[in-house]
Amino acid sequence: MLNIVHDNLPRSNVWFAPKLFELAFSLTHQKPLPKFLHLADNIVFHTSADNLESFIYPIVMAEPFIQARSLIANQNPYGFWSYVSDSVIQGLREKRGWIVIDMYSEPITNNEFDDILKALSDSSKFPNDRILLNTTSPHFTKNERVFNHPSFLEMGCYVAGHCKSYSPCPCHPWRKTDLSYPHKRFLLLNNHMDYPTAKIFAKYASENTDSFIDSSSDVLGVLNKKAEVRLPQALYSTDVNVVMEAYVDYNVVNYTFITEKTYRNINYKKPFIIMGNRYSLAVIRSLGYKSFHPIIDESYDSIKHTKDRCKKIIKELERLKAMSDDEWDTLLHRCKPTLEHNYNNLLRRIKQTNDWLEGLKDL
Repeated sequence: MLNIVHDNLPRSNVWFAPKLFELAFSLTHQKPLPKFLHLADNIVFHTSADNLESFIYPIVMAEPFIQARSLIANQNPYGFWSYVSDSVIQGLREKRGWIVIDMYSEPITNNEFDDILKALSDSSKFPNDRILLNTTSPHFTKNERVFNHPSFLEMGCYVAGHCKSYSPCPCHPWRKTDLSYPHKRFLLLNNHMDYPTAKIFAKYASENTDSFIDSSSDVLGVLNKKAEVRLPQALYSTDVNVVMEAYVDYNVVNYTFITEKTYRNINYKKPFIIMGNRYSLAVIRSLGYKSFHPIIDESYDSIKHTKDRCKKIIKELERLKAMSDDEWDTLLHRCKPTLEHNYNNLLRRIKQTNDWLEGLKDL
């Protein structure tokens, strides 16, 4: 059993915000928790760490840009430790427990992350040595106290389909519908994107309406038309998802950042092409997932400049668009082993997370 200390019920430990509460709330446990605990059936909740031989104090950090400051200034009288109860601090000093901070939604800059690690290296006043960080990106896992276990972005869709109560899928939170779409070859989820590449793909989809289900009206500035696309229905009605990843051409985050836009395809067993940062496919392969080369030409992933990467992807879409129905049937059949592998790899990574949490009791 895992002893989970929640000393700020019904709110989250340390930080609380309405958005955080909605995204992190587990209907199974009726508490806000990191997503990797939403499926757990072996946890017991406590409001104090007193008399516990082992415990985990879980924290969700949805907005690192804002919340990281509290952690960086953790020894300040108004910093991170001022929000943690005395029983938890004492239990950490006695090496009975761990704080696990799940940095699970938005990215954090390299400089801010380095500042966090520097601040946590000083345990002279508080037990900073008992804080572990779980990050969305494997980019940061060179440090022995930093991990990349699946959480909200990677496993959110899976949790939504497997929890004991109806849980919102991060594809479209709190929305259930019987809506269906006519079959198209490609899906393009492109609304609310504000970078130049999104507009290029929006224009391409608008010129190929026979091939695309898309949501690009906001990008194109089309008035009196709401092209909202519902998921997973649109995924089931298409053959390949052209993923418009976040933070493309956003040089503040100078590493590859993968979001639920890509990972949702793992859960729904859908082939995909990623219009994202350079080496996006390389990152997901480093986590044990497979991509679709040579079935789909993925040479775009190593192209340095976004504009050239964009051209390469559109060239591949043109090739796919020209294929016959029989050729499409063959392509989709050849993709099936990769789709099954990726789904099973997600399950493997979830199990690794459970094993990691259990193992913390012995450290």
